[in-house]
Amino acid sequence: MMSDVKIEQLLSCDILELSEVEQVNFYLELVDFLQDLDRIYYDNNDPQIDDNIYDKLKSLHIKMITVYPYLKEHSKYYSTVGYKPSEKFNKIIHKVPMLSLSNIFDKDGLEDFIDKIRKYLNAEEDQFIEIVSEPKIDGLSATILYEKGVLTQAATRGDGYQGENVTENIKTISNIPKTIDSLDAPDRFEIRGEIYMTKSDFIKLNNKMVSEGKQTYVNPRNTAAGSLRHIDPNVTYSRNLKFFAYTWGDLSKIPCSTHFDMINLFKRWGFQVSPYTKNNKSLNQIYESYLEMNNLRSSLDYDIDGVVYKVNSIELQNRLGFISRSPRWAIAHKFEAEKAITRILDIEVQVGRTGSLTPVAKLEPVNIGGVLVKNATLHNEDFIKGINSEGLSIREGVDIRINDLVEIIRSGDVIPKVISVDKDARNKETEEFIFPIQCPVCKSPAIKERSEVTGKMSSTRRCTGGLYCESQILGCLEFFVSRNAMNIEGLGGKTMQLFFDNNFVISPSDIFTLEARQRNKEINILSLDGWGDLSMNNLFSNINERRSVTLDKLIYSLGIRHVGINTSKLIAQQLNSLQNLYEIIAEANNDYNKILNFLTDIDGLGKVAIESFLTFLTNEENLQILKRLSDEIEVRDLDIVINPNSVVQGLNIVFTGKFNGMSRSEAKDNAERMGAKVLSSVTSRTDLLIIGDEPGSKLKKAKELEIKIVTELEWLDIVKG
Repeated sequence: MMSDVKIEQLLSCDILELSEVEQVNFYLELVDFLQDLDRIYYDNNDPQIDDNIYDKLKSLHIKMITVYPYLKEHSKYYSTVGYKPSEKFNKIIHKVPMLSLSNIFDKDGLEDFIDKIRKYLNAEEDQFIEIVSEPKIDGLSATILYEKGVLTQAATRGDGYQGENVTENIKTISNIPKTIDSLDAPDRFEIRGEIYMTKSDFIKLNNKMVSEGKQTYVNPRNTAAGSLRHIDPNVTYSRNLKFFAYTWGDLSKIPCSTHFDMINLFKRWGFQVSPYTKNNKSLNQIYESYLEMNNLRSSLDYDIDGVVYKVNSIELQNRLGFISRSPRWAIAHKFEAEKAITRILDIEVQVGRTGSLTPVAKLEPVNIGGVLVKNATLHNEDFIKGINSEGLSIREGVDIRINDLVEIIRSGDVIPKVISVDKDARNKETEEFIFPIQCPVCKSPAIKERSEVTGKMSSTRRCTGGLYCESQILGCLEFFVSRNAMNIEGLGGKTMQLFFDNNFVISPSDIFTLEARQRNKEINILSLDGWGDLSMNNLFSNINERRSVTLDKLIYSLGIRHVGINTSKLIAQQLNSLQNLYEIIAEANNDYNKILNFLTDIDGLGKVAIESFLTFLTNEENLQILKRLSDEIEVRDLDIVINPNSVVQGLNIVFTGKFNGMSRSEAKDNAERMGAKVLSSVTSRTDLLIIGDEPGSKLKKAKELEIKIVTELEWLDIVKG
């Protein structure tokens, strides 16, 4: 099973507190984890976590790319659906993609869904848009093509754009018509719906497995998915699978004007449709439909995990269109959380890849909704104390201690967490939990930081060990080779994980000794799966191209919290050389406040960033790592020639959008050579905004603040003088 601790660390992270380095690092970690879950779920029919937790991870992913849009450059996961089709089956391209649905978890989410639709359509406030509701079947999505009334092809969802050809297996399902005789059926049409196994058939199958001395199956959903995707159609036939039709794909013509009428047409053509599908004409009706299904779900002979809402009008569906991987006109309302009472046996503090210390409650195992829960997140130090991120009391100010009797909630909103403590049941001798102020892994100081923006102290305590801490080193290495850092192609993601697992690379300097160690037979890269002479030599070539780097790029590549590209450049401009960097760190070890004040006096450098920079490099282990790295590479002095006659000398400039004549990085360098200060966001201090294609929200804000705006072509004219 997937690590509960890993999930807790991901979901308890406050992404708004992440530095630029940590944003990339955390995002790549989240994407890798989601891709592993997708592969196991879709390819092996073996979901490793509960659907509600998966939904929360997906929501976190969406939040990450919404808050930090630039992260889309690091992974295309945001545009994928499902997982690539299995190699066991031939592939079928979906003419109409089979997209997934976004999720909501409460009535507020429903109201927001309706409100967004109304605003998008510019509908009047008193104009209600009809919404169809239907149960969300917990099965496997499939699409079935009929030509001239004959079933000719069937496929799974796959990755949303191509699926697996399971035509022969689909034909064994008894409630799927093999021919359609109706005269109003289009010449070509795709029926889409859910393949599922009833609870009663699942019980019969497991009883049979027990009687034969074989391993039983986990749940109806997994079993249905595995049965449909079995290489032998006879196995599929023996499992007595069922099909609910609920939408369509490619059609030569659409015979109805509403979704509800289409569903009734499916029924007339011989397909099984949900008897609980309703056309709702008010918000109250929609929510009543949800409550009805929530009450009925335990009595149904098949699993459902929520209710799906769809705009009824097909014309409006077409107008509303899609958002990335999901339709704007449909959404899934997941069922509410489930609770239980249990006891905390221990509290363990784990260290995530970004250095955050996450407390985890080890529970006396308790069954919640059919899942045995052994762990619950405690989020952070303040949460244990009974304080939220705003400094306000939660749980009536009652803290959490080992041996406490607690109420646990498990929902789509979060992974299992503690919502209340039975203080009356607490043993009077129970001691308050003392949160560590040292990293449990590397023993470096674990500190809380104060936000320069809000002035508030963070709820999260973080390890300052950086490259020295074993829990953080892999993430730091992945950032070190990333595009905006050292930009070493072919060494990110899974390659870095592989080299790290085999102890080929455990420190940045190890990257630059790979070739020598391979030549001396100290390591054997060619023994790794997928590696040959060509790929290995290409990697060595890419590494050697990055053996010379400017001081600012080196500082940024170290992945120091709060020290982004601009901060690295400002520090490098002040220090100018690596030797000066070493000297100022030595001075900081003798008189920290003197160097802190010296650096924070530099325009554009904040105290939080400088404190983080100095804390990182006054750690002797990190300093030695830097020195070993500098022995392997050339660190060039930063020499920026500023044109004193430039018209942008001293101006605060922001770039946004896609540039055609030069890269954004080159444009920024040109601006700095002309004496401008390049900022990352538009504020009242911004003097000039340079826009490329698709400028986004920065353009809107600049107009609101009446900031001068120039195009890329106008900027090129300025650069040319």
